[in-house]
Amino acid sequence: MGVAELKLKLHQTIDSIDDKDKLEALYILLKDTKSKYASMNIKDYINAIDEAIAQIKAGDFSLVEDFEKESENW
Repeated sequence: MGVAELKLKLHQTIDSIDDKDKLEALYILLKDTKSKYASMNIKDYINAIDEAIAQIKAGDFSLVEDFEKESENW
């Protein structure tokens, strides 16, 4: 499948979706992915790790089981 055909199929698939939650999930997945994985210096890297550890300690995380249950409704 070529790029043009794939784009057409994606457009058709997205146009057929009426579920707002699914559309928002697709939008988040597809928007600006480059900045999410941009290079960072060591200080930013350490800060990101520290922030993640703080979120885990505060209980701000999701379990795989939660995602599995949620995905059953997709």
